[in-house]
This record gives sequence, C-alpha cells and structure tokens, in this order.
Amino acid sequence: MNEPDPCALTITWADRTIPATLNHPWVRNVLSIRGISGKQPDLLMLAFGAGAYTIDDVERVLELGLIGAGMPEREVEQLLDAHVRRRPIGENARSAADLLAALYFGKPVNVDASA
Repeated sequence: MNEPDPCALTITWADRTIPATLNHPWVRNVLSIRGISGKQPDLLMLAFGAGAYTIDDVERVLELGLIGAGMPEREVEQLLDAHVRRRPIGENARSAADLLAALYFGKPVNVDASA
C-alpha cells in the first residue's frame, strides 16, 4: 500500500489545482547535487523567509515541485509560462516557499499553496 507523500502540497492557478512535491527521489538527488539556483535548499528556505529570493528561485522551486509530482516537462513549461513567468514574482513566492518548507517539515495540516 502506498502512503501519501507527507511533503506534497497542491498549487491552485486559475481554476486548476495541481499537485507538487520536492520529495521525489530524482528531485531530492538534484537538490543534493546542484541545489536550486546554486543554493542549498536550507539556505534558500532562509532566503525566502528574509525576502531575499530571486525570480529564478521561485521558478525553479515550482518547476522541480511539479516535476516531482509526475507532471511531464512540456506541461510544466506551459504552466510556468502561463502562471509564473508572466506574473509578478510575489504572487508565486509564497507557494514556492511553502513547497520548500514542506520538504523539511511536511505538509502543514489543512494548508495548500495557492498562487
């Protein structure tokens, strides 16, 4: 029996709710080798808390989270184009920060990321 991913969240863009997780083995491997935008995840989490994140940080966390949940890369690119790359950075920063925090602490009870 498969247990639900304790780090998985959902992101809501327009009328669509989309699963995301950084807890996939491939994504965790990427995080341990390259980090996100060259930063280790723990330091990036601190940067989000201090408001010291970049456009690339937000985009890359969301990208890896969508891929980690099993979304094909082509669809990930389409969603990022529609809901991240053409929108103000702050609209998606909270979702990215929540997704990163869920990797360390698990999904908060009754909380999902909404952009």
